[in-house]
Amino acid sequence: MKRKWIGFGFNNILILLSIATIILLLWYQLTHINAFAATWDQVDYSLALDRFDIMAMQPHFPGYPYFILGGLWIHQFIEDRTASLTVFNILFYGCAVFPIYWLARVYVSKPLSILITAMIYSSPYVLVTVNQPMSEGAGLAALWWYFWSINRAVRKKDSLSDWIPLVLFSLLLGIRLSYLPFGIGLIYLFWKKWVEKEYSLKQIGVRIAAALLFQLIWVFGLVVSEGSIQGFLKLSLAFTSGHFNDWGNTAVSSDQSILDRVFTLIFDNLFWHGLSSLSFFIAAILIVFMLLSAVHFRWGIKSLTLAYIMGGSYFIWALLAQNAEKPRHIVPVVLFILFIMFITTLKKFSHPFLTFISLGLLLSHLLLSAHMIDDQANEMPASYQLAEYTQKMDKNSILYTWEETRVLHYLNVPIQHKRVMTYEVFLHDMAYYQNNRIYLTDKVIEGFLKQGKDLTGKIKKVKTLQSNPVYDPVYHEITVYEWK
Repeated sequence: MKRKWIGFGFNNILILLSIATIILLLWYQLTHINAFAATWDQVDYSLALDRFDIMAMQPHFPGYPYFILGGLWIHQFIEDRTASLTVFNILFYGCAVFPIYWLARVYVSKPLSILITAMIYSSPYVLVTVNQPMSEGAGLAALWWYFWSINRAVRKKDSLSDWIPLVLFSLLLGIRLSYLPFGIGLIYLFWKKWVEKEYSLKQIGVRIAAALLFQLIWVFGLVVSEGSIQGFLKLSLAFTSGHFNDWGNTAVSSDQSILDRVFTLIFDNLFWHGLSSLSFFIAAILIVFMLLSAVHFRWGIKSLTLAYIMGGSYFIWALLAQNAEKPRHIVPVVLFILFIMFITTLKKFSHPFLTFISLGLLLSHLLLSAHMIDDQANEMPASYQLAEYTQKMDKNSILYTWEETRVLHYLNVPIQHKRVMTYEVFLHDMAYYQNNRIYLTDKVIEGFLKQGKDLTGKIKKVKTLQSNPVYDPVYHEITVYEWK
């Protein structure tokens, strides 16, 4: 939509500010690298750069082969394993500005497309997610390329456009298998081509077969690494069962009601963390965008159908099959919401005040992102503080933990530590350490209490270690207790 009120000079300023924001943040990310392997999963990924072994949880199933390959490539230039994974995420997500721009360019002018790209790229919580040694960062980058390829294939008639999404979907799942629901994008593509009589059922069948073959490339590599199909299937079934029925905190295994999960997912994870990045100012601006976007909801549904379908399908997946305690799992939906909001408002509203609001949001994103990137790279996580605190313990001490033990082992702490899940096992094991000082973390205590055990008079709090909950919502606070 042409905006007569925007002159040539203002267009150039808009472009320069947007590009400068992207470059500044990319530079800041690369000069403030998060090298902490502070969680179980992050340790899994980091150890995989030394020896890839899914059975040994290096990394855990399904192996994330393309992400690990990316980390290995960077590891040739950077000695630190964890930093290598983070840098790969940063560089790959930096490349995602191109598909974001090309997608926006379908709907709005060049200056506004660059502005939208900068506003999406600079979203603080998204960059916090990218700046972790986890597969989410690379997965989000692959998701943008995949989304762009489907959008392009729907609009184009050439045969090459039809095959690119099939390849990119394999790349996406080879980085992060939990993005499987985005396969609905291929279903949408096939349906559109069939309705418009561009595909016959035979052609659709050929493309489905090709999509499966592309997936088998990375799956076959994992089967070879495990030695047999039987071993690989055994791992996959064990992981899937554990994720959905035990430790995954899904709708099946969680104590939360569906209503509580919906509330947590929408208001805490999606809006407050994902979109607003815990900033009241950013939240206020985004509410304005939401209200304006809602005015043209029908236009959005008609023109941005693919974004609605892909974002909506993943929201349902996150609600039912992901851990509601971890806001990072909802970030893909955050990206689709930002894209829909910015396209709808800047396409349908031509008042210059809206562009100035957008620039205000861009500046807020820049400042908060820089602060959070620096904070995440330099603030010692609570799990690292725990490892440091163990050096003050008596050398004959033993520490019982939950998932923290993975990090403690990775950091080679000086005292003995064990992971314990049940009270009975703890009592049995503790009998071998009568002459030792015995410590437990709060997660272990919480587990015992959930098992109905009365610990009154049996424990004494000795130390609480804290870090920013934004970067680790589960283990940002660790309390150490001594068994009396």
